Amino acid sequence: MRIKDEESLKPNWIIEDNTELVSANRQLGHLLNAYAKTINLKYDRVGRLFQHRFGRKEVISEPYFTRLIFYIHFNPQHHGLIDDFSDWPHSSYPSIVSKSKTSLQREEVLEWFGGRDRYTLFHKENAADFTSISSLIEEDEL
Repeated sequence: MRIKDEESLKPNWIIEDNTELVSANRQLGHLLNAYAKTINLKYDRVGRLFQHRFGRKEVISEPYFTRLIFYIHFNPQHHGLIDDFSDWPHSSYPSIVSKSKTSLQREEVLEWFGGRDRYTLFHKENAADFTSISSLIEEDEL
């Protein structure tokens, strides 16, 4: 998810009754809290749903963002759920490399990598040696 910076939101920051809009981070937090409360109530349970396994981390560098895209695609293969990450049916990877219609921002992603060929090459090169994402994997296994 990409959140616009505060400056680009300023013209829309105040709504009609002169109250300020809450930040996107706060709104996402409210959504996740409401979801957790609903599930806990329905299944008669307490506590966090995601138990330290999931979190939010701001992506502030371009190299980290690039590695993160690969990490997300490679994760099912890393955990042994599939032999080839490009075959994972729940991944955006096939939609990005295909030319069929998609609601994803395909062109923006491909442009980030320098085109479709460079995007697929980046993924293939890193699948053989995933040291570029080793720090992400270490965090994942905590």
